[in-house]
Amino acid sequence: MKNNILRNPFIYGEEVSGEYFCDREEEIKELIRDIENSQNVIVFSPRRYGKTSLIKEVLRRAKGFLTFYIDLYPAITKQKFIEQYASGISKGLSGKKEKILQLIKELIPRIIPKIVVTTKNEWKFEFDFDRLKPTGPILDDLLEAAHKQANKENKKAVVVFDEFQEIANYEDDEIERKMRSVFQTHHNVSYIFMGSKRHMMDNLFNNPNRPFYKSGKHFLLGKIKKEAFYSFIEQKFKSAGFDYSEEIIEQILEITECHPYYTQMLCHFIWEEVQNRKLTKENVELAIEKIFSNESSAYITTLDNLTQLQKRVLLALAKDEFATEIFSNEFIKKNNLSSPSSVQKAVKVLLEKEIIEKNKIKYVFVDVFFKKWLKEKF
Repeated sequence: MKNNILRNPFIYGEEVSGEYFCDREEEIKELIRDIENSQNVIVFSPRRYGKTSLIKEVLRRAKGFLTFYIDLYPAITKQKFIEQYASGISKGLSGKKEKILQLIKELIPRIIPKIVVTTKNEWKFEFDFDRLKPTGPILDDLLEAAHKQANKENKKAVVVFDEFQEIANYEDDEIERKMRSVFQTHHNVSYIFMGSKRHMMDNLFNNPNRPFYKSGKHFLLGKIKKEAFYSFIEQKFKSAGFDYSEEIIEQILEITECHPYYTQMLCHFIWEEVQNRKLTKENVELAIEKIFSNESSAYITTLDNLTQLQKRVLLALAKDEFATEIFSNEFIKKNNLSSPSSVQKAVKVLLEKEIIEKNKIKYVFVDVFFKKWLKEKF
């Protein structure tokens, strides 16, 4: 009998909380201390490291603070930026809807709020921007909103901007300049800027010509520690009454390299493959085959969008995954590549496409299963 009568506890591809959230205790404590000190923080992590789940867990635990979460991923224009900001402010206010409606009118008087009932019989606020310019006084009101409400309630506040790098795509730096000018006067608010595109985040915060240059503490979110992930996986299998060995869990973490997303993903598929609650190496192999089956079309599309040289460099990185000197003559000769300059150009494209990333010592695949698929396929 399959174990699908029990809910699969390994969740990937969406935000998680509570019993489905794994560890990050040290990171949570550090970020809460930063919030208490009204410290501005720049949080960077590669995609799928769970930074959104982490920050929402931080906001849940930040007792006594006003908390505002603003998702800028949809903010592809200044207009959408205003909409997302206003939505984040309204969701962070507490009380009955009539009270929140009144607070919005006080904090953002140039925006026309309206209450909308959803299909689930829940309510939310929407805003009428038709007659308003996307920036100017309305932006000034928004940027001051968290600060004003914190003063009114005599509390500290934290405002989180997720996928903050999206503002770098606007036609000018007007919003950046206004944000920096206003935020630097708010000593009772911690602003947290999160992003997943390293080159864009670096340009926003490390470029002397950008308004946010040197404007906060850098916080690099890494992988989850092996010991913590081991305990998390073990607890899930043990609580479901599975028969497993330490070697199996070690094998899982070796395959996924403790990557948060891909560890959860592999465990999810393993859970679905287990028969009679007995976890075997065959279950792991079948789960990997299932992942390859599900993802192979995306992998092929990725390869089709690369030049021959870029493919060859990518295959060399997959085959020689522990190499640290990939621009050396030894690496180039070993993998039949042309020249250091051509490899550098190919690597630059692979980085921009977020197929690989650079850690402290080497270039690594963003998707650990893509690397494994390449090694088996070619």
